[in-house]
Amino acid sequence: MAYAGTRLILYLAFQIGGPSNYVPIDPAPSWQVLFFTLGVSVLTGVVFGIAPAWITSHADPVEALRGANRSMGGRRSWVQKSLVIVQAAMSLVLLSAAALLGQSLRNLQHQNFGFETAGRYIAWINPLLSNYKPEQMEPMFREIDNRLRQIPGVRMAAPALYAPMTGDSWNDGIRVEGRPEPAAREDTGAAWARVMPGFFETIGAKMALGRPIAENDTPTTRKVAVINEAFAKRFFKNQNPIGQHFGPNKIKYASTFEIVGVAKDMRYLTYDYKDPVRPMFWLPEAQTVDYDDPAFRSGEIWSHYLYNIAIWAPGDPPGMEERVRKALASFDPNFVLYGVDPYIKVVSADFQQENMIATLTMLFGMLGLVLAAVGLYGVMAYMVEQRTNEIGLRMALGADRGRVVKLVLRGAFSQVGIGLALGVPAAIGAGRLMTGQLFGVKPWDPGMLSLATGLLGLAALLASVIPARRAAGVEPMVALRNE
Repeated sequence: MAYAGTRLILYLAFQIGGPSNYVPIDPAPSWQVLFFTLGVSVLTGVVFGIAPAWITSHADPVEALRGANRSMGGRRSWVQKSLVIVQAAMSLVLLSAAALLGQSLRNLQHQNFGFETAGRYIAWINPLLSNYKPEQMEPMFREIDNRLRQIPGVRMAAPALYAPMTGDSWNDGIRVEGRPEPAAREDTGAAWARVMPGFFETIGAKMALGRPIAENDTPTTRKVAVINEAFAKRFFKNQNPIGQHFGPNKIKYASTFEIVGVAKDMRYLTYDYKDPVRPMFWLPEAQTVDYDDPAFRSGEIWSHYLYNIAIWAPGDPPGMEERVRKALASFDPNFVLYGVDPYIKVVSADFQQENMIATLTMLFGMLGLVLAAVGLYGVMAYMVEQRTNEIGLRMALGADRGRVVKLVLRGAFSQVGIGLALGVPAAIGAGRLMTGQLFGVKPWDPGMLSLATGLLGLAALLASVIPARRAAGVEPMVALRNE
């Protein structure tokens, strides 16, 4: 189980690469940790095995011969009951946490990202390793676009510095034309990317105002930019941003770009999923700004090396990666292509941590549920065994089998009920502690609590049915003979 568990965690953590992906971690558990946990397990078994043996060794033979334990009655062990109650409460906390995290993960993965993943692919490239010069980038990407669009099933293709949720991020401070230098603590940051024409159409992004990057945005035309709605709200609140000018980091560059379009907000960065979308803008690959600052000029040059190609191929035609490789090889056999992934897989990989936490919590919740059921079954079976004579007498005096079953089930559910009563506020408290991990679900979500409570109640019912049926099967005459 230890070996299987470590392999499961590694699979959950690195599942984006599939079975063939090399994981630089030994899946075997540490021997030191393994022996430590083995020692703790053995010690636990010894301690909890000694306790009943010690109690049994102190039994009074005379009382035993008198039949002191014929009926447990009011002398039932509250230790046994307490263990079942605690197990039920902890199981409810674990199950509720698993339900909350599972729903939060579903909300994250199915939120409106602002772009489409169905029928889209991301090709991971590195033109820097192919020894192309900056001035060769734009015509090279135009030719790559043309060749990719010739692939059967491909409707559009558009390279970008980085596509939404691919893990990269370029950022700058923003200066707006006609406004003074912002205060030192004012948040003026915005992410940005450089793209080829057709990029927004390829990924299915929508425009709120104006137009996207187009073919007529050439080196000789005015420098333009497309911003998102968050950018417009941050820097041009209650104003029409179309035609406004802004630039990066310094007031002297505040008039560099003219805004020609506003794209609807899309989830672009691979962090802060629970926060509002950050301001962002996009620049044409064809245009280059000649900054007088060497640092700005260097960043401008390197930003023309685009590392993603978004591909739109409705219907998911087979063998897409192989076809893309052939198309790029026909252009340049030395062009570096790392791989081609379905966009859905790329986005799902961004939630690996949340997925692993939710899955492990679910596994621990199910383990807690099984332990609670086993514990309840053990205690109820023991109590039925201890009360065999009492139950037989009750049946001899007229109690039918249905009443006996109700008697046993009532005893079981009284303990489970107390556990649930204690577990509900504990589950709400655990939910509050997990608030930072939740998205679109409240820590006290009644649906999740009801689901966890229902599962635990069902497990308790199944665990109690066997002892209850056994109690109902007691023969009164056997009990009377024993008496």
